[in-house]
Formats: sequence, C-alpha cells, structure tokens
Amino acid sequence: MKGKILLGLILLVLLVGFLCGQYLKEGKAMSVVQENRLASAIKTEEFAALSYVERAPILAKLKEKKRSGDALHVHVFVPLCDNKNQGIVPVPKALGNGFQPESNLYWGAAYGIHTYFKRHADWKLVKRQRVISESVLERVIYYNKLKNCYLTADAYRGDRMAACLTDFLGALGGMEYKHFSREKNDLVLYGEADLLVFNGHNGLMDTEVSLSGNADGKQREAAVIACASYSYFEQAFSRAQAYPLFTTTNLLAPEAYVLERVVSNWAEAKTGEAILNAGATAYNKYQKCGINGARRLFQTGWTVD
Repeated sequence: MKGKILLGLILLVLLVGFLCGQYLKEGKAMSVVQENRLASAIKTEEFAALSYVERAPILAKLKEKKRSGDALHVHVFVPLCDNKNQGIVPVPKALGNGFQPESNLYWGAAYGIHTYFKRHADWKLVKRQRVISESVLERVIYYNKLKNCYLTADAYRGDRMAACLTDFLGALGGMEYKHFSREKNDLVLYGEADLLVFNGHNGLMDTEVSLSGNADGKQREAAVIACASYSYFEQAFSRAQAYPLFTTTNLLAPEAYVLERVVSNWAEAKTGEAILNAGATAYNKYQKCGINGARRLFQTGWTVD
C-alpha cells in the first residue's frame, strides 16, 4: 500500500512539473479549475490553514486618511522583462534586455510604467533616480494632484527577480529594510506605503523565494499585475496578512494602463469591484479582447472554497 501511495505521489509531481513547463514555454493558459486542482495538489501541511483578512478595516483607514488630507502613497515593484533570465516567451532584444530600463517592455516601452505615466496628463514626474541599489536600476516618483497620490516605481534588474519578489513580499508583511531611507519626509515606501504593487512577469512561476510572515501586525492591501497571479500569490498574501485587492486569473500583458486605472480608482477609495471593472475596461480598450473576457482575467478579494 505504501509503495502504491509513493508511486502515485511521484507521478503527481511529474505531472505538475510537465504542466507547469508547458504553461511557461508554450504560453498555454490552464483553466481556473486546473489551477485550483494543481494548487491543492502541491499544498503542504504548512499551508493547510490559510487566513483571509478582510478589506473593510483597511478601506476605513484609507478613507480616514483621505478625509484628513494626507497624501496617499503607492510603491510598485517592477522586475524588468528579461529574455535570458525569466521563463517568458521571448520578445525583441531591446524590449527583453533586463539591464536597460529605457527600452524595456515593462519600463521604457510605450506601455511600460515610466513612459506611460510620463505621458499621462494626470501624473507628473517628481523625481527620477538611477542605480538605487545592486538590484534596482532606476526609481521614478510620480504625483497625481487630483488624487493627492504619490506613485513610486522601482525597476529591478531582470536577473534579480528573487530580490524583487523578496522585497515585495517583505513589504507586505512590514519587514524592515536597511537600504530604505526617507528624503525630506516625502518618500514613503515598502511597508509604509498605502498600496503595494507587483507588476511584470510572475516570478513565482520559476523562482523560489521564502514567504514572509507579518512583522508588525498591520494589514495592507496589494495588487499583482502578472500572469495568473492569484493562484501563485494567495499563500503569500495570507501569511503576510495582506488583502489581494487586484490580481489576475490567467495569462495577460502586464502593461501600465491597467496599473494606472487601478491606482487612480483605488485612490478614490472605490470598492474592489469598481477597481476591477476599471482595470478590465482599460485592458479591453488596448487589447480588444471583449469586456467580459477582460473582466474574467482579473479578480478582487479572495477565492474561498
């Protein structure tokens, strides 16, 4: 009996590995049902009991901050697109060079974060900094006067996906960072930010990192604009006591127009459903996939069986 069980487990592991390899190399999307089954199959006893924080208390604090006139702060973690170091379908050389932010698909290209926000009428560039650390090649800070909201985006080297994920997940749990320092009290980053965002290739598909717990008892909300992000980040959200405000259910292009609509509607303290619809509307506008199809690509809140 034990031999049969062991053989079954080995076959299951091989099947999971094969399906994940097909998912990454061929870009074929697995259905939500398949994702959930795979997630259930590989869950260990350590993650058997997940905790699900609610958004209500987080949203109440956001509304109170707006009433008091305090500025809102968003910190965006961007692993630069990298043909050589990420499990992605290759893109043209300039777009997929993870060491050149100015031409990178997720940063300097037309729908990359820096270029898109620089061209957007509602957002003004406050500061641009080069080589923040060994991992971060560039940092830009934008301000939206209408929303009284600052958005800081960090461009991580394409080969530093693990560092990008570790910083993002650590920020969700309020971990301390030795390389973080304020500048004239206007730089609010990591766990001090009001909204944390990961935008780019879903590194958890091909990179192993330790999941952070919660270090300070504060609950935060986050968005992950990357392929099939909910199923990959659910455990991380739970352990960090963070709320998944905006995630994805399948393959997609993680371009900046979605991020802009998510942040702008979040800054108005809108409901998760309203934020989802805003992101989906933007995605359909540029990708022409149909509004219903676009809505199915995104998710707000938890999926609890």
